[in-house]
Amino acid sequence: MGLYIIDTLLQYQIPDYVDVINCGCDLLNLISYPNKPQKLIIVDTIRAGGKPGETYKFNYNQLETPAVKMSSAHQIHAIDALRLLRELYPNLADCEVVVIGIEPKTIKLNAGLSKWVNKSITGAVRLVLGELS
Repeated sequence: MGLYIIDTLLQYQIPDYVDVINCGCDLLNLISYPNKPQKLIIVDTIRAGGKPGETYKFNYNQLETPAVKMSSAHQIHAIDALRLLRELYPNLADCEVVVIGIEPKTIKLNAGLSKWVNKSITGAVRLVLGELS
């Protein structure tokens, strides 16, 4: 789902100070990112008990609540990867983390987007753009 949001986001005028990075299915790919970001915006599917297609925005501290589950087919759970990255790499330890996601109907590897998630992509992109200003 994140890739669809990134593809849509790149159709907009993105400020020069913003790097859009596709980490694929593993947030640990951020280890090789050489710059110290002020803000890290992650887009992914999020199970928070809402209806399929519902869009969410959470900060890092809110991710620790039991109601929020970043569910995906990733190699390592996204919250665990974030925690590990922040502990091990000083360039990510003190940056602001915002997660924007969409409630999936189901999560299956290589299944594509459901009609509910597809309808919510534009709203999620607007949330990302709002974080850039």
